Amino acid sequence: MRTTANGVKLLLAMSAVTFAAWAIQAGPGQGIHYGPWMISPYVDESGTYDSNINQDSANARDDYFLNSEVGVRASYSAYMIEANALGYGGYRSYADTSDKDFGSGGEIVGVKYGLRERVLVQADESFRHVSDVDTHGSETAIGGISADSVLDAATRAKRDLSHFGASLGRDMTEKVEMDFGYRYDAARYDEAGLANLVGHNGQLEGAYQITDKSAAFATLFGGLQKNSAVDDAADYYGVRLGAKTHGTDKVSIKAGAGVEQYDRPSGTGDNVTRFNFDAQAVWVLTDKVLLRAGGRNGTLMSSILTDNASDYTVVWAGAVYRMLPTVALSLSGMYRIDDYIDPVTLPDGSSEDRQDKGKGLRARADYQTPASFMSLYAETSYEAVDSNVNNYDETRVSIGANLKY
Repeated sequence: MRTTANGVKLLLAMSAVTFAAWAIQAGPGQGIHYGPWMISPYVDESGTYDSNINQDSANARDDYFLNSEVGVRASYSAYMIEANALGYGGYRSYADTSDKDFGSGGEIVGVKYGLRERVLVQADESFRHVSDVDTHGSETAIGGISADSVLDAATRAKRDLSHFGASLGRDMTEKVEMDFGYRYDAARYDEAGLANLVGHNGQLEGAYQITDKSAAFATLFGGLQKNSAVDDAADYYGVRLGAKTHGTDKVSIKAGAGVEQYDRPSGTGDNVTRFNFDAQAVWVLTDKVLLRAGGRNGTLMSSILTDNASDYTVVWAGAVYRMLPTVALSLSGMYRIDDYIDPVTLPDGSSEDRQDKGKGLRARADYQTPASFMSLYAETSYEAVDSNVNNYDETRVSIGANLKY
């Protein structure tokens, strides 16, 4: 323990000195600009205390770990063209539990071309090798389809995530908008007993402007889900009707509700028809305060229970307060319910309906130092899952620094 901890401390100190010296030589932290190009290398170092590293319901084991990530962000902006790219690699080392050490890495590329008055085309692609939480997953949403469309909420195992997405959008008239989105996702796990998942998702949406600040819309959606343990795929389709704000700077609201039909692979259980909703809102309360909230539901094949599926509902809310020009505080919370369609078999041989209720809370403070290349942050998070199969709670406390060119 002492030798490992001292080694981690020495590595952190050496990394901090090396990266600080590199950043001082690098310049003001605004990136390398060459015509329409901007390139910004970065380094992120953080240390974390974790109260339950294995997410165990009993005999929780705590530990400290060091996260190191090196990456490059790049962007290109010209008339009607915007492109962004990220490439990164990282490593996590635990003070005591060295068998949990792991490396991660990946790339994300996104391109946007055109104008809605003609046709706006977007496409993105990503591959990420992930263990634990997918910290860059939120950067891969496109066409109104979320990146969590192929993952069980409770799965943090080592996995390779691949995706491709594309969308088309056009203002047909001054009052009519049309959008189409497609997304492919795949999750491949290293751990035995977890099924690989593949998803194809499509969405077609039309909107009609009712007033200067509001529009009504209709959404048709559908797709296929497949896991490696079942021969056939599940398919689903549905419709939502809703309303959204239009042309406002302070408030952005979009909410729709309808019905979804989920047809399971033959021989795995009954098909499901259920209420479906998707809603999100952003409110710029003041120049210093930003509020967000949202929720959605759906049905997913499971990587944990390979012949089962989960009806999930998730809601979230968050706030950002820019207390000073150099200090930002943020708070976010999430609540999710996974209802598995079929009863599960317990260790004693009996069967029971499984329901997982998860909640999470995160608070974070970011400080931009006088040196523009360096920012500091502190973060604490709490996560708990209440299940009739496995319960756990986990608290993490982190401090870190981000250095960028």
